[in-house]
Amino acid sequence: MIPHGHPVMTEASIAAAAGIELHTWRRRHGTDFRARVPVTNPGERLRLYDAAQAHAYLEGQPVPPAPTPEPHPEDLLSVGETAEVLGTDASTVRAYASTGYLPKGVELHGRPWWPRHVVQARIDAGDQRHHPERTGAGRRPGDPRNRSPRPRTDDRVPAVAAELAAAEAENRTVTADQLAERYSVSRRTGERLLAAARQQLQKRS
Repeated sequence: MIPHGHPVMTEASIAAAAGIELHTWRRRHGTDFRARVPVTNPGERLRLYDAAQAHAYLEGQPVPPAPTPEPHPEDLLSVGETAEVLGTDASTVRAYASTGYLPKGVELHGRPWWPRHVVQARIDAGDQRHHPERTGAGRRPGDPRNRSPRPRTDDRVPAVAAELAAAEAENRTVTADQLAERYSVSRRTGERLLAAARQQLQKRS
């Protein structure tokens, strides 16, 4: 969750604020930083940190206590948190967003987030389509009802290609490590996305 009024940072954005590459920051400072600054979203693949705490660490100041805000309608919920509130699973939430049953969400740090009030509105609508027994959540693997067409292209590639074009204009680089952090994937997948995006740009030129 991203609490309302409390900005967060990823390790990639923290490294950028420190002025060094992500892999260098992790090697030099990652262990000490994680020991002093707790994540705001335990259990999630993408680590998020309170921005005020992260900046205090970077500036060599005492790290303030972690904020403990009350739930707010503008809190941003992750896919997993949204699924938990709706009583379904993450893949169903993504399907809801793709069909318009649930808004597509707010894109931050390379992934969608849903305001708490949007999720609550979906519950209050009263049609109960999101209940697991109606969506098929929990069906056994191989159930033919689970089958759906696979997308032929990775929808992350156009976004990476656009970033590469912008980075070239601004005389900066986009690395596989940055993409791996943003999309919560392995470095190898980050390299694949980078290569595919470059190939897409070459086709346009």
